[in-house]
Amino acid sequence: MELQDIGEPECGAMEPVASGSTGITVELENRRLLEASGGAHLSIPSDISVRELRRPVRSNRMQLPRRFQEYIPSGPAPLPLPSVPSPLGGAGPLVGAAATMVPSSSSKPSSNLNLITRTSPNRFGLMREYIGALPAHDPDDEIPLKELVSLDSPGDSLSDSDAPLGTASENLTESLPGLDRSTVIAPYPNFSSYLLGNWYWNGARTKSMDDRNDLIKNVILHPDFDKEDLRGLNWTRIDKDLAGLGSNGPFRTDDSGWRTADVSIEVPLGKDTPPRPFTVSGLMYRPLEQIVRSVCESEVSARFHYHPFRLLWQPSMPFDTDAAPPPAQEVFGELYTSKTFRDADAALQRSPREPGCELPRAIVALMPWSDSTHLADFGTASLWPLYVQFGNQSKYTRAQPTAHACHHAAYIPKLPSEIEDFIHQHLKKEGIDQLLTHCRRELMQAVWRLLLSDDFVAACRHGIVVKCYDGVTRRLYIRVFTYSADYPEKVLLATVRDMGICPCPRCLIPKDMICELGTARDHEWRTTDARKDDTERQRAVLTARSYILKKGLGVNSTAVEAVLKSRSLVPTVNAFSERLAPDVLPNFHTLFVPDLMHEWELGVWKGLMTHIVRILHAAKGGAVREFNSRFRSIPPFGTDVIRTFSGNVADMKQFAAHNFEDTLQCFIPAIDRILDEPHNSIVLDVVFLSALLHGLHKLHMHTDSTTKISDTVLVEYGKALRRFNKVTCTAFATVDLPKEIAARVRRTARQMAKGKATVGTMQDTEVSRVSDEAVLQTASASQSTVSPPTQPSSSATLASRPARRREYSLNTYKLHSLGDYTQCFRTIGTQDSYTTKNGELEHRNAKQRFERTSKKDYTQQLAAIERREANLQHITHQLAQASSIGPGSSSKTLTPPITRHSAQASNAPDNTHPADLTRWDELESFPPSDHHHIAKSQRNHIYLPHHVHQNQADPAITDFIPKLETHLLTRLRRGYGDTTSQSTVRLYPEADRRMLVIENERIYAHQILRVNYTTYDVRRGQDLIHPSAQRADVMLLANEDPEAAESAASPFWYARVLGIYHANVRDLLHGPMAAPRRMEFCFVRWFGRDVDWEAGWANRRLEQVGFVPDTDPDAFGFIDPEDIIRGCHLIPAFAEGRTKELLGRSRLARPQGESEDWERYYVNRFADRDMLMRYVGGGIGHQLNGKPSGVFPQAQFFGHIVENEPRDSEGFSLPPSSASGGANGDVRRSDGLDVLAEGMAVGQRSNRERSLEVPLDHSNVGYASDSDAYSSDDSDFVP
Repeated sequence: MELQDIGEPECGAMEPVASGSTGITVELENRRLLEASGGAHLSIPSDISVRELRRPVRSNRMQLPRRFQEYIPSGPAPLPLPSVPSPLGGAGPLVGAAATMVPSSSSKPSSNLNLITRTSPNRFGLMREYIGALPAHDPDDEIPLKELVSLDSPGDSLSDSDAPLGTASENLTESLPGLDRSTVIAPYPNFSSYLLGNWYWNGARTKSMDDRNDLIKNVILHPDFDKEDLRGLNWTRIDKDLAGLGSNGPFRTDDSGWRTADVSIEVPLGKDTPPRPFTVSGLMYRPLEQIVRSVCESEVSARFHYHPFRLLWQPSMPFDTDAAPPPAQEVFGELYTSKTFRDADAALQRSPREPGCELPRAIVALMPWSDSTHLADFGTASLWPLYVQFGNQSKYTRAQPTAHACHHAAYIPKLPSEIEDFIHQHLKKEGIDQLLTHCRRELMQAVWRLLLSDDFVAACRHGIVVKCYDGVTRRLYIRVFTYSADYPEKVLLATVRDMGICPCPRCLIPKDMICELGTARDHEWRTTDARKDDTERQRAVLTARSYILKKGLGVNSTAVEAVLKSRSLVPTVNAFSERLAPDVLPNFHTLFVPDLMHEWELGVWKGLMTHIVRILHAAKGGAVREFNSRFRSIPPFGTDVIRTFSGNVADMKQFAAHNFEDTLQCFIPAIDRILDEPHNSIVLDVVFLSALLHGLHKLHMHTDSTTKISDTVLVEYGKALRRFNKVTCTAFATVDLPKEIAARVRRTARQMAKGKATVGTMQDTEVSRVSDEAVLQTASASQSTVSPPTQPSSSATLASRPARRREYSLNTYKLHSLGDYTQCFRTIGTQDSYTTKNGELEHRNAKQRFERTSKKDYTQQLAAIERREANLQHITHQLAQASSIGPGSSSKTLTPPITRHSAQASNAPDNTHPADLTRWDELESFPPSDHHHIAKSQRNHIYLPHHVHQNQADPAITDFIPKLETHLLTRLRRGYGDTTSQSTVRLYPEADRRMLVIENERIYAHQILRVNYTTYDVRRGQDLIHPSAQRADVMLLANEDPEAAESAASPFWYARVLGIYHANVRDLLHGPMAAPRRMEFCFVRWFGRDVDWEAGWANRRLEQVGFVPDTDPDAFGFIDPEDIIRGCHLIPAFAEGRTKELLGRSRLARPQGESEDWERYYVNRFADRDMLMRYVGGGIGHQLNGKPSGVFPQAQFFGHIVENEPRDSEGFSLPPSSASGGANGDVRRSDGLDVLAEGMAVGQRSNRERSLEVPLDHSNVGYASDSDAYSSDDSDFVP
């Protein structure tokens, strides 16, 4: 699978460039010489300096950008009319062209289940394929645009806006007007008490200014609020009734309420004492089958998908070609469109019905999540919650904390410390850590054994009858498809040994083979040696348990280890296997899907970044200081996508997952050329591929093509990591970082306090006084002295001993998990559907509720608060749906309080930004369908003659008014360029410019420009352009000449917005009385491209651009905001340095106090997922100007790879049967990731003497063969 390459130069000889050069060769474009020569070859005059030739010049600068047009996101094409066969009839013809029927290839008799209905494609080419009868209605039909807004940045998902509650069914809407006020708001006796109670329970305990404003506006000043209604109310009783704890309230504790239970486990106590039961109390839980019932009956399920379908994408071709479109591709994203869900539904529909039941049958997909969390910053209060999400609900809704899509199912108790006393009463021995670990496993499985009750199992096998919120009564069958958890939780649930010989909960790959990531052998381990819940595994566990419980052997005895250790099993019966196998859940190991947040950002990348920082410490020479300084100079991007780096990044203090993600996206400019060659190139390669693979794995929508790209990149990433480990890591004596030494000292002190460590005669108090300052001094002094750790005898020796040698390890489970992502995408959907981030965000609600408790026995109080909030949400929804009070009541409208906690808010682009960014009047709301928005205010006007006169010495102001008039006249009279005719910008003669009247000779300045754009996953995103807040760079469609377009480094042009304006203009060509027209424009400084810089996927380098020198008359200009695609992230190429030669002193073009420009900027194509897909291509939502995938035809992008690539039944690339190489040992590839110049031998260099490896032969893209795994740079690698 080849990766579409933007910025990849033609193959040819690569000349080495000195690493200390401050400028790099660029194309020479001189329009005046070109016109004078009639297009002949130019000879460079001898008086032109080499430095001038190195300056970037904007190509085709006399052309305007191509007109930018994109499609607005929309829902799917409507389902065909009900002429499709129903469960009561046979197959009949469809009426119209809304869908097509495809007969099934099944050999079974013709029936509804053999009919495949494919809807017509929508404007993006997306179509659905249903098997059997079509659903009665489509939950996504006529979905409003406000619900298609992308929550792409970390901050968006944490905003205060509530998710839409969904559209109520007609039955509920019609029945509510018949309800009176007291029925709707019970247990509150009147509406005033409801208003106050709703405000109180939907806010944090500590009130803010927003809470005060909320209280005043939406409670006290509410038209239905009457203070007299609050007199004499028994709030304690109301709160009890609201939580379902009262005896007469409408929410009396029923089967869906919280219950308490004790959990008993058997503790083995050796040969002389039989196992004794130990009871753990404090389990709070809700029956899972009743959670399913209550959710499916409530408004939360308004947009549930009970009928799965296959989502397909038909790539379109440009309008100017007659070529046949490429074949349709499957789209992976939601769980209810996944192969696993479809197969389970097909099996259900083919199974025999329950006797006498003809109700429609559907699957409800449970997605559990569990992890413990601290509830307070200080103290030991903690909670181990189990959350449940529903795979029938859209992942975009589940990702919003305010959508209340995480349902609290249980609060799991931890193993109490009293168990140690219990064990020591019967077992007189020390060293019971292994036994305690065994008890923790037993406790977790006992909790799940209780949750997987007989009623739950019956609901899985026989279903439960529920009248769903859409008014349809169904028999629902519960299935569990995924379980989201971090690695320690996974091995606890999967009954696998933590980091044992075979550490993966999904396959049996040995730990020492993990380093072969991306090879054919690695792929074989994942497929042929996948873990199975078979009789062999079950028999081994039962045998080991008999040794422990009947013969009294230890849990880690030799006999037990002989049975279990080779497969890293543990002597604990798995509850999922015991209760749900083999019919409901044939193999519980498939539940444990990859966890991107903990395994990628807090795992693989954190480990790689940490070791690179160790290398910088070992390199000395101020490398760490320069590294930190560069990161502090990186500008932010978006409202909250990439945040400002403050402090020292190398310290990584208080880094969360999003901090590590930000550093990965910006790492290349910060590390470039700090290390010497070849280590600089090796590090740049591995970081580039890390960012690329991370971005691909984090996509919210995948296709067949992008999953193949991910497979290809994984192969290259494994090679790059092995080369980094073999060459660079061995060249530096890396030791513990200062923070690692400090952490180890503190850890040793804690162990000593518990009696688990000894340091001679050292006292605990002495260890606790080891200061971080002493540790830091020790680390600094020991960077060049590495010796084995010794046993300290005092605090002084502990603090002064040399730092330990630290090596980079490739044998970690988190690295191994990277190979499972694409297979999970193909079978269960993309990672954002089952990410652990959703559960981490839900922890915030638990922590806020904890503040309301008495801090004693708080789990029961947390359960009561959870029920109160859920019941209040139900009341608020009923009020929002009811249009009037029923007969016999007041004629007042049932108006719910419009609070920031309970309102049905619009999921529109976030209009809230940091207060220091702009004035409030610049943040006017505007519909997401608009391309951009500039405020209507005319408060800040600029008188043009005065503005030009005041800045006449500024080179940026040269020809400001003529250029502005030309820009406006061009838009008014000639239009913009397109793919067929180019519109040339030229300075209109003065006579023509006099026909343009700028009202009062004023233009009006604005602080921000907000640009909406359609994302690759067919949603709506928004960028904030704010020149004074380091958010000023934008990208536009390039408008190259046809002969230059093929060799262009990028399909985009880049510019820095210096000012955002509008003017009221009239064109006298249309008459002296023509009405003024508001025209919006941006004053920009253009970037020029650098074609000699070898960028792109093949070279594993980011594209470089630089400011056009002020000697070029087109260095500054104007653009139409309509032509902005979106904001872009340009990072200074710090290694190139600064210069004063691009521009003289300018107040308009530079921030205040700066007199220099950066020589070059990196174009950060990894800034976010949408940006990545604009360079990769194949983004479904990137339909621009009638062309798919942003700017490149999909057929040319994937073409023969899609047609000819051999793959196995599961969609994986097959290993190549033979290798083919060139005469000089070169290997030619079709995947676009390692294209070498013809005849290039190993060791040739480019881009600062970069050493290139000979790539593996992947003429058929797939996993490297076993022999290939050690070719080239891996030849001496021994796993």
